[in-house]
Amino acid sequence: MEHERNKTHFELLKIASEIIAGIILVFAIAFLLNYFISAFFPHYKHYEIYIMEGAIALITLVIGLMVTRSILKYIEFRISTTKRELYGISLIIRIVMYIILIAIVLSIFHFNITGILAGSAIGGVVLGLAVQSVASNVLSSVFVTSSKTLKYGEVININSWAWSINTTGKIIDIKTLFSKMLTKDNNIIHIPNSQLLGNSVITEFRNESDAYTYPVTVTTFADVPSDKLIDAFKSTDFGKENDIYLYEKLGTTNVFLVLMKFKDVTELNKKLSDVNMLVDRSYWNIKSNIALMGNNAVYENISGNKIYPLNITLNSDVPSDRIIDYVNSNKGDLNFTVFLITKSGGTNTFTAKITYDDINKIDDAINRINMIFEEGYSSIKNNAAK
Repeated sequence: MEHERNKTHFELLKIASEIIAGIILVFAIAFLLNYFISAFFPHYKHYEIYIMEGAIALITLVIGLMVTRSILKYIEFRISTTKRELYGISLIIRIVMYIILIAIVLSIFHFNITGILAGSAIGGVVLGLAVQSVASNVLSSVFVTSSKTLKYGEVININSWAWSINTTGKIIDIKTLFSKMLTKDNNIIHIPNSQLLGNSVITEFRNESDAYTYPVTVTTFADVPSDKLIDAFKSTDFGKENDIYLYEKLGTTNVFLVLMKFKDVTELNKKLSDVNMLVDRSYWNIKSNIALMGNNAVYENISGNKIYPLNITLNSDVPSDRIIDYVNSNKGDLNFTVFLITKSGGTNTFTAKITYDDINKIDDAINRINMIFEEGYSSIKNNAAK
């Protein structure tokens, strides 16, 4: 804090010293010119007034430019910004200072400034109407840069009711009339500053650890569980780096929100493609598993284990309890539980709930369990016949 206060005092003192030095220099030059002309060039005495006026005007211009530069430097320090971001404000300050300098120089040469201003009032109105659009863009540039609505190098989205589409890109330049944006399609567009300020909503993408976050919504059919799709997405390397949420349920569809991270606007299209393809792949993988194993296969029991229900129907001429005892005694390393779920006329229907950790092992488990039931049924029936 103390350093900033000292820096401020130094800059203000520098401006004041330049103004004082300019005044002293004017008097010194006037004195020296008068002395040298009187002492060494008396025959140029009647030109002395013009020489002095020219010298004083030149000194005024030099000192005025130095003061203008110091003022800009002071403002840059006070608002903690860069020269590029100061572009709009510096333009206005330079214009004002140049007008003041021109007025001072004209007054040195004894021009009637009041008369000039009064005579140009009507012309100023006409000129103002003619350059209304230009002036609007210039002032918009000042407000955009001074308020830091736009920052150089920032990635933003512009939603303007002056045109029909959203524009996403990186600000690469802010000029008097137009700002330049590098779009995600690697094109450079020029946007009028007046449209940015007066007819647009600007979304600045948050910058964390040199990476931006871009929201992407992806819609799928709701015929697969949303939690399974999210788990499948997060199980990939890309999914571990980007967050995904169930954003909305709309009847037969689910809408997912992916907060996608990227570092440069030109890689945005590739990242968008990766998100859509990964969600699509996750959806169809789950859909294929449902088609193969049934709807219940995608759910888990209360302990979090993956369960596949296998239904087996046998003739009821063999007692169901003996079938269950035989299966439990001969299941070996298979991890499943068996229940009698229905008796219908001449058949018994059993369910074997298979616990699995690898979907690729399900086919072998199904085959082995069916064989155990078939062997049990045949064995019990043959023993009863004897």
